Amino acid sequence: MNCDEIESEYVLSKFKMSKKKRNRKKLFAIFLVLFLLFFLIFLYFNKIANPLILYYGEAEVEKMLVTASNNAILNNNSISYENLIQIDYASDNSISSIICSASEINSLTNNLVTTTQNEIDSETRLGINIPLGTLSGISFLIGKGSDVNFAVNPMGRVKCTFNTSFKSAGINQTSHKIYAVIECEASLILPFQMKKISSKVEYLISEFLIVGKVPSTYLNITSLNDLIK
Repeated sequence: MNCDEIESEYVLSKFKMSKKKRNRKKLFAIFLVLFLLFFLIFLYFNKIANPLILYYGEAEVEKMLVTASNNAILNNNSISYENLIQIDYASDNSISSIICSASEINSLTNNLVTTTQNEIDSETRLGINIPLGTLSGISFLIGKGSDVNFAVNPMGRVKCTFNTSFKSAGINQTSHKIYAVIECEASLILPFQMKKISSKVEYLISEFLIVGKVPSTYLNITSLNDLIK
């Protein structure tokens, strides 16, 4: 191999090494740009967009949950006090015992939980829409532009409990009220974040006027479970 060939191979080798270095620099530059772009997008959503989405979306999701609970109560509107409560009288016509039916309460609980969950699935199916201008954080663009959809994930957690109260309504008359308390959750799916939103609503489901003297021990009862025997 002569000197010219050796010099030619040396120049070619240096050119290849130089090309590899340039390619590495290009890849590094592309990676740096993408990293900065991702960081800016993350910063935008974390500092500007997500707080706005939460501000407008949290109320919407909570409204969905309350609507679902309301619909569940409306779908179970044939609740009978006589089926839930058994009142026993003593020989002097005073109240000897007030007992709640465990089977009826369990059945009602299951119905309300199942119906509420189905209603939540229906309410949250389409998610929520927020105008693009609103997400910009610029005041004069709020409410303008195309809608951006954000998913709402029903958490599958619905809890139903029952409260009760006894209040005097006159001589030997006591108003007995039964309330259903429905608690449920859903998650608002945001970029880089998920926000859990919950709702707790109390409904009067039954009221009855008890005629006869009610023992004072019942007047302080607040949970219907305390009447289950």
